[in-house]
Amino acid sequence: MTKLQFIYQQSQLSDYANDIINRTIKLGASQAQVELSESISTDIEVLDQKIENFETSHESQMLLTVYLGQQKGHIGISNIDTKDLDTIIKQALEIAKYTQADAANGILDKQFLTKELITDLDLYIPHNESNETLISTVMDIEQKALNSDKRITASDGASVSLTSYNFVTANSNGFNLGYQTSRYSNSVSLIGNTSNGMQTDYWYSSSRNYTNLLTSTELADHATKRLLRRLDKGEFKKSTCKVIFETTIAKSIIGALIAALSGNSQYRKLSFLNDSLGSKVLPEWLSIEEDPFIPEGLSSCYFDNEGGQVYRRRLVDNGLVSGYLLSAYSARKLNMQPTGNAGGAHNLKVSSNFNGDLAALAKEMYSGLIIIETIGHGLNSVTGDYSVGASGLVIIDGKISHFTDNLTISGNMRDIYNNILYIANDSSPGSLLCGSMLIESNCLQITGK
Repeated sequence: MTKLQFIYQQSQLSDYANDIINRTIKLGASQAQVELSESISTDIEVLDQKIENFETSHESQMLLTVYLGQQKGHIGISNIDTKDLDTIIKQALEIAKYTQADAANGILDKQFLTKELITDLDLYIPHNESNETLISTVMDIEQKALNSDKRITASDGASVSLTSYNFVTANSNGFNLGYQTSRYSNSVSLIGNTSNGMQTDYWYSSSRNYTNLLTSTELADHATKRLLRRLDKGEFKKSTCKVIFETTIAKSIIGALIAALSGNSQYRKLSFLNDSLGSKVLPEWLSIEEDPFIPEGLSSCYFDNEGGQVYRRRLVDNGLVSGYLLSAYSARKLNMQPTGNAGGAHNLKVSSNFNGDLAALAKEMYSGLIIIETIGHGLNSVTGDYSVGASGLVIIDGKISHFTDNLTISGNMRDIYNNILYIANDSSPGSLLCGSMLIESNCLQITGK
């Protein structure tokens, strides 16, 4: 990686954050919170064995939130070491004067703050690599993918990305903690051309630990298999059938449920799962667990964006909603306690009830459609109505027959959730683990061109 190093030690960020909070209070704020951060990133993209983009950056940022009673002001600057801090603070206070007072405004109450960092979660695993080696690696990824099968006609690019992050969050309730993180990724996208037209597909991997990324061969193999299944194209004429959402799509289906359970959606009454705490939204065998404390987890953390304590818990327990995702603000709006989810969920795992991969689940379905791509964001978050463009694999007699596209699938999320028959244990790595999902035929309409 680049020779750039973090400029600040954690102790320096901590001291500076305390100074900012103290000066903000002295200048008239009733409460304040600040985040100081710096990031180092290297991104390399190649196409046809030529470097399309090679970028290395070091960025720093200060995000300051101030309160004048129940009025809130926020300001961000792209420089931690500002020479005119008081001017920045005064600007934030000036903004607060013009905002509407809101009884739910304010920093997180002391009893909900994280007191100390728990056992090391291995979120920062630095990796030093020369630029020459990184370039060679991404070139190798693309070359292996192009050589993997004669039906691959072109590359749509390969990439590698390395990012490190260093931050401290502090507030006027005495919170002052921070840590460092790393995140690495690689990807490749391929093109195949047949008599039915051109098709493209890709694959990627992401990890806190660079050595855990897929190798060039593994990445090429995944991307190639995903593309080749698209090259035998045909029609699909049914309007209703059983449907499998491949794991990548199943994650978005579960993601819609998580968004519906967010505090912002709940207090605004803009969720198709309004006031659903304790109600049944999924089959009884299905649970969704949140675990912020997975070592090297992509969404693991020691505290949330407000310094709040995070927890292992079930958001959905045997089909019943057992919790929302609440920040300090949304919790006050709902007259509830915050859940450590300012900034979102932390490492979600969806339970499975089918021991097998996508091919085994297709055999179980016997006849139907596997959705492998959706187009658009066709979800009405208030009603739950769902309609997106889609591409898929037609299943006949338990086996993949051919690829089909230009489809539209539609239904309602409540019906989809209640008609989940199976979830396989073939989830791909990430911050939301959910296997391929088999849906009953009576809740989705499928139309084609």
